[in-house]
Amino acid sequence: MINVRVFITLLLCLLTGSCQVASIGPGGGTEPVAPGSKPGALARKAVARPLHFVNPGLTAKASIHYTGKYCNECHAPIPGGPGQDPHLKFGGDYKQLCRCHTYASGVYIHPVDIQPSPEKKKRIPKSFPLQNGKLTCRTCHDIYLQCQKRRFERNSLRGAPYPRRMDFCYNCHVLQQYEKPDPHQQLNNSGEVIVGICLYCHLEKPDEKHATFKDVILIGDIELLCRRCHHIAGNHSGNADHMGIRPSADGLKRINTVEKKYNVRLPLDENGNMTCITCHNPHAKGVIPDSRPGAKGAGSKYRHRLPEHFCIECHQM
Repeated sequence: MINVRVFITLLLCLLTGSCQVASIGPGGGTEPVAPGSKPGALARKAVARPLHFVNPGLTAKASIHYTGKYCNECHAPIPGGPGQDPHLKFGGDYKQLCRCHTYASGVYIHPVDIQPSPEKKKRIPKSFPLQNGKLTCRTCHDIYLQCQKRRFERNSLRGAPYPRRMDFCYNCHVLQQYEKPDPHQQLNNSGEVIVGICLYCHLEKPDEKHATFKDVILIGDIELLCRRCHHIAGNHSGNADHMGIRPSADGLKRINTVEKKYNVRLPLDENGNMTCITCHNPHAKGVIPDSRPGAKGAGSKYRHRLPEHFCIECHQM
């Protein structure tokens, strides 16, 4: 069950993602992920497929929606209006029509070109069209709304607006089966570590009594793992962007001084940059023994590793 929950958590959070180009191998198929590589490495390393736009100068970074200028990218000839033959190109293959959004296998928001089970099909609203009995982009997105100026809800999800975007998913999925547990609630009622919760971020459960940050294996980039649930906009924090910043030589000295002074750990990522866990302790109080530096800040408000001294100590204010 834990794997299913992880899947739906990733799926719901990815709904806020931006348009990306599909990553396709030299032979036309998706590139396999190398053993031990991190999720997301595929999209960064694989060769991008040529998109072949009709309009000169048009790229995947430009939006062809909501303008009414680029109908010929998907239609030939251009249809007259709703209810008429849409004259779709590529034989109506939405993986080609929606080519700017087509992710490599294992990275896309939701699988398409699949036939839902009879049980699942009963839950799909009648207003959510299938194509030859299979899911397509058009099943969830009212694409016609994207062809008109100022007539759209973000992503044009059918039935929008919703109180929360993830509520859209429960048109077809059963809410009770995908209720999101708190990944920071890592101990059971007996004070034992819940291994399954560890696997939300770790490839395998670390030895919390002895392992250091260098010993743990995460399932992906630290910041992306946190942003699955925490949506941080603008400078963070203190009106200065700390994310992904490599501390200066003086900054590193201050970090080392603070660590020794308070017996605390302020870990940088594998590239030596500041990240979420530099300032915040993601673990529940009691997971890491209190005597260890990595335990500081667990259970505190905002999970700050030094709740009362942080900014002052690091910046010598």
